[in-house]
Amino acid sequence: MGRDRISELPDGLLNHILMYLHIEESIRTSVLSSRWRDIWLKVPGLDLNLFDFPAHGVLFGSLMDKFLEVNSGRLQKFKLKYENEPYYYYYLSDRFVPWIATVVDRGIQHLDVTTTNNAPMTIDFMPSNIFKSKTLVSLKLVNVGLDNPKFVVSLPCLKIMHLEDIFYSPLIVEKLLSSCPVLEDLTIVRNHEDFFNFLLVRSQTLKTFRLTFDWEMGSTDFSVEIDAPGLKYMSFRDSQSDRIVVKNLSSLVKIDLDTEFNLKFGLGSPLEPEDLTKRDIIRDFLTGISSVKHMIISHPTLEVLYRYSKLGPLPKFHNLYHLRAAFSSLLLPLLSDFLEICPNLKNLILDYSVSAEPEQIDFTNVPQCLILTLEYVEIKELTMREETGIKLVNYFLENSAVLKKLTLSFIDSPMTNQESEIYMQLLTSTKRSRGCQVLIL
Repeated sequence: MGRDRISELPDGLLNHILMYLHIEESIRTSVLSSRWRDIWLKVPGLDLNLFDFPAHGVLFGSLMDKFLEVNSGRLQKFKLKYENEPYYYYYLSDRFVPWIATVVDRGIQHLDVTTTNNAPMTIDFMPSNIFKSKTLVSLKLVNVGLDNPKFVVSLPCLKIMHLEDIFYSPLIVEKLLSSCPVLEDLTIVRNHEDFFNFLLVRSQTLKTFRLTFDWEMGSTDFSVEIDAPGLKYMSFRDSQSDRIVVKNLSSLVKIDLDTEFNLKFGLGSPLEPEDLTKRDIIRDFLTGISSVKHMIISHPTLEVLYRYSKLGPLPKFHNLYHLRAAFSSLLLPLLSDFLEICPNLKNLILDYSVSAEPEQIDFTNVPQCLILTLEYVEIKELTMREETGIKLVNYFLENSAVLKKLTLSFIDSPMTNQESEIYMQLLTSTKRSRGCQVLIL
């Protein structure tokens, strides 16, 4: 009979291996032999989901109590997901927060707490010792509460923070950020009961920032200000804030942009010539991110910019070399003007969609990037029978002087002889760039 070499490994290595197993699998190892009986209780981290213990709230509580009793050393990771609904809450309502407080006191490095019930009466407010942890490196909190601490907040090691659907006072975010001297990655997802109007994100060390705030609340009282000179990546998905201010973003490399600046469409143009305040907000925001190199921009944002372009010129994006934009046929009149502000663009991806009948489109204007820099174009979701989309393809082929590859994908395939003929024409169209390859997916 072969030797059990795994059991001969030192406890520390076995503990580390078990940390990456599902909790049930980790517990099952306790029946292998007396050598394994208590190994799972000494792992340096736990990933616990209350839903893995259906109808056994008491068992879940017993396991946690035993684990914290035996495992008195420093923990690396503690992830807890639970539902504060009546059945589980009856047994465990007064125990979740003390467990979290205990692991924080024991020097946890990575803390992740998620609840799945939005009832305000059952919101669990996190223990105050979270605000003065000397060891936390990453903190993720979802659908819990944060009280405003009465003491000085200090999180000297925190690099990653994720706050989603949090119930807190307006000062919490600003106080947290000012107390995280090495913070690099911040995610904020605001919820429908987030009633504070002003969000200030100011950090000298922040490199990645994601903001999501898309609840339709019908208010124009929300504003956000971002001041982060070291920021490299920003995902900005905010359809609610009326005032958006960005400062010191010259280091920005990539942005994923989806905002309507709280403009609502459908009842005529939302931007009028006399609306100077909104116009200035949009202009200043675009100027503030104009050093970006890689941009992803949504259809709603392009719709705002289309209306803005009728009031004044768009600022130049001299560093932009990669652009992905959700253009519909309705917004194609903006395309050449938008490419004009990207004089050094090299890669372009268009998520194209057929919408209402477009206005008269000028396909004669040729922006500088088509002549000098644009090498790769991809157009997605074309329709074989849609004339405007075919004209768009020919526009790039006939005017792009240094184009190396044009990739097209269709949502339909040629069925009739006429459609097949269009298909072949695209492959053999006149190209300004003789080295251009046309690839149809």
